[in-house]
Amino acid sequence: MVHGPCGAFNSLSPCLKEGNCSKMYPRQFIKETQFATDGYPLYRRRKPEDGGQTATLKLKSDSVVIDNRWIVPYSPLLLKMFDAHINVECCNSIKSIKYILKYIHKGSDQGVFAAHSSNN
Repeated sequence: MVHGPCGAFNSLSPCLKEGNCSKMYPRQFIKETQFATDGYPLYRRRKPEDGGQTATLKLKSDSVVIDNRWIVPYSPLLLKMFDAHINVECCNSIKSIKYILKYIHKGSDQGVFAAHSSNN
């Protein structure tokens, strides 16, 4: 899947907050996959001159050349199984696992309300 493109290519993109992409695209080129301090990976993204791929997208009247910096990690199996856009990220920190377990076991939101008749 391809993110955007946003920024200078499309100033009306919904992901732009104060002129910057809220999803952090385009990502930087990296020779090898690395894990950041927050536990999320920085995936290998090759430059076109190092064997990376490029493609041309048509945006309204312009053509934009995109490269590996705009690609979103995804799983074709999950896309087909759930018929939805599902981004896939590998996480390896204790905080990430703790958050996932907390989210799963949280339970549903509950509310209390009462109904009264106005025919008195």
